[in-house]
Amino acid sequence: MSDEKEYLSKMRDTYGKAHGDLFLKVYSNEFRDETLKNKVKALKYEKISQEFINIIDKSIIEANKLMHFAVDDTKEVNEYHNKYMSQLNQVQNCSKCQCIDCEYECKFSSCGNCLSGCRVKDCDKKENCIIESTKTLTLYNDDKERDVEFIILAIIESNSYDKRYILLQEKYDEDNKQMFIVSDGLEDTEYINIENEEELENIAGLFMES
Repeated sequence: MSDEKEYLSKMRDTYGKAHGDLFLKVYSNEFRDETLKNKVKALKYEKISQEFINIIDKSIIEANKLMHFAVDDTKEVNEYHNKYMSQLNQVQNCSKCQCIDCEYECKFSSCGNCLSGCRVKDCDKKENCIIESTKTLTLYNDDKERDVEFIILAIIESNSYDKRYILLQEKYDEDNKQMFIVSDGLEDTEYINIENEEELENIAGLFMES
C-alpha cells in the first residue's frame, strides 16, 4: 500500500508541476508573445494533462480511505499514462523549455523549430538556439544500402549563418555521428553536408558544448 501511495504522490508531483508550470505561464498576462503561445506544442494536450491529474487525485483519495479494499489504486493511472505517454511527456518538455521564461523579443523560430519530443535547451538570445531532442530519424545509408535509424542529439538554429543544423547518432553505433545542414522541416527535408571548414568547426563546437 505504501508503495502505491508513494508512486501516486510522485506522479502527482511530476505531472502536476509540469501542468501548472506550463499552462499558468501560457495563460498569464506576463506571457510575452501571443504568436509563440499559439505554437507551443503541448497547448493542444491541456485537456489530456488535466484529465490525467484528475485521475491521479481520484486514485490518491481511494488509496487514503480508511476502509480500503485490496485493489490496485495505480491501475487507472498506469493505463492512462501508457495511452497518452507522448502527449504527457510533451507537456513536461514544454514546461522546461527555455522559451517559456524568455523575456526577449525572439530572433529564432522557437516553437516552430521543435518536433514533438523536443524543447529549447539553451539560447543566447542573439546568435544560437540549441534544441534538445528525444526523437529518432530513419535515413537511407548509401554505403550500407539500407535504412539506418539515428537519434537526433540536437538541433541548432544559427543566426550567424542563417541556417539550421542537426546532429545525429546512429542508434546502434555510438561512434557514427553525422552533422548536416537542414534545408526545411525535419520530417521531409534535404540533409546537406557542411562544406565550409570554418563553419563546420564552429557548429561542431556548439554541438559539443550542448
